[in-house]
Amino acid sequence: MKKIQRNTLQQAIAESKVAFRYVFLFSFAANILILGLPIYTLQVLDRVVSSGSMETLTMLTILMIFIFTMLGAFTAVRSFVLIRMGKWLDKKLTVSLAEKALASAASKPGSSGSQVVRDVISIKQFLTGQAMIAAFDAPWAVVFLIVLFMIHPLTGTVALAGVVILVAITWLNERTVRVNLAKANEDSVQSLNQLEMFARNAEVVEALGMRQDIIGRWSDGNDEVVRLQAVASQREAIISAIAKAFRMILQILIVAVGAWLVLQNQLTIGSIIAGSILVGRVLAPFEMAIGAWGQVAGMRVSYDRLNKFINEEPDRDQAMSLPEPEGLLSVERVMYAIPGTGVAFIKGITLQMPIGQSLGIIGPSASGKSTLAKLIMGIYKPNTGNVRLDSADVYTWNRKDFGRHVGYLPQDVELFAGTVRDNIARMRPDATDEDVVAAAKITGAHEFILRLPNGYETDIGVGGAKLSGGQRQRIGLARAFFGNPKLVVLDEPNSNLDEVGENALMVALANAKEKKITTIVIAHRPAVLNFVDKVLVMRDGSAIDLGDPQDIMKKYSQQSQNAAAQAAVKKAGGKPAIKG
Repeated sequence: MKKIQRNTLQQAIAESKVAFRYVFLFSFAANILILGLPIYTLQVLDRVVSSGSMETLTMLTILMIFIFTMLGAFTAVRSFVLIRMGKWLDKKLTVSLAEKALASAASKPGSSGSQVVRDVISIKQFLTGQAMIAAFDAPWAVVFLIVLFMIHPLTGTVALAGVVILVAITWLNERTVRVNLAKANEDSVQSLNQLEMFARNAEVVEALGMRQDIIGRWSDGNDEVVRLQAVASQREAIISAIAKAFRMILQILIVAVGAWLVLQNQLTIGSIIAGSILVGRVLAPFEMAIGAWGQVAGMRVSYDRLNKFINEEPDRDQAMSLPEPEGLLSVERVMYAIPGTGVAFIKGITLQMPIGQSLGIIGPSASGKSTLAKLIMGIYKPNTGNVRLDSADVYTWNRKDFGRHVGYLPQDVELFAGTVRDNIARMRPDATDEDVVAAAKITGAHEFILRLPNGYETDIGVGGAKLSGGQRQRIGLARAFFGNPKLVVLDEPNSNLDEVGENALMVALANAKEKKITTIVIAHRPAVLNFVDKVLVMRDGSAIDLGDPQDIMKKYSQQSQNAAAQAAVKKAGGKPAIKG
């Protein structure tokens, strides 16, 4: 029989069963000890009161104090086991799933990695909360029910009928609440993701006066979430109130039935009180489950969503650690289609770059330049073809190992909360001051960093909020050249640079050539192209030309002039302009 392969989440839950076994044992001990209370009550009312024996009362009381001390200890240990299990589960899942979420966000822009962590928290809270304790207490309700039958068949029958009705109420609660809570949960995720997106674009929102309009649009969706949550909560509150009232009524019925049996000389006074206590214990887990059903429903949605995420986002193949590359880059008949569309965005590009050569990539917007850069960096996986660095596939190369040999500056420069040094050093704890300064000097950023309030130790805020766009770009450029990379890809590195910053970029490209770093520069400004060996021209996802910078610029400059002349003739009604 073929063994079913579990994913990360399923494996972690399966390994948690060891903790559940201990919780089961402590639940067994705690529930057995609970039987001491009705037995104590029965003995005191039926024997001590009638005999007047203070010695018996004292001994029974001392014994019960010891029993309930042990009960408290077992209950506490059970909770501690669940808490420790929750911490273990968090450590087991959160880091690996957060890494997976970041990898997914890189290949699927717009996705939220924080939702994965929220789902893990939801599952952990369920496994360590009251709903799980109720689940472990529920089987022992059968034991209490058997004791009720032992007291008298009629009291057991009344209690059994109550259990059946309470189970029916629990089922009704699940049917009533589930759909609304599931829909509210999904809509809430989308609402939070939308709010995160608005926060990332807060400057545009404020500058263009869009705040009220976008919050109004977000509020419409959020109102629906609140409505669904309110409907589910109201229904759950009604059903919980019914369940609580029913439990109280059932306890009264048990007392009434017990009193009737006493009048019939079939039961003792102590049995009435004992029966009332026992029926409360029989019904308590079911009532607790109804009260915690919202947590159960939320956990189930989170579990299904995590399962779907893990199964749809398989871990990328990671090759063994490879020797340090020299910088030979080859793009072999690469084709890439946007996931879910089937539309080819990169169409069969082939490219060879010798060690230390530099390449400029130009082309109109949406021609595929940035997508090609991400394929070269192993962020995207080609549908067909391969991108290789020294003959090794960049996508399957161990990411941490690969990252030590390459540098990358994306079109939208993102920095991280911390210091200038932290960002240049790529947050690596083993980075040396010498390597950080060397990267800054290669890119001409050293002098401007020293002029910051605390130099390299300047806190730049979340996303580099305390820096200008040009400063962020220059620090991002230094980060790309950190650690002696063999391949560097720069996507529009001068888009936010002033003249001083652009001169520093030229120095960085010259240093890269001197150090034999294979360099790819995507640029619109022609000044950068004067420092590269070759220029690749892209259009509609295809490579349409490759050659020396001067030849390419001359050729396409002439084409631009011809296109402008034709546009002028067309505007003039098809007649050539008259000179003189």
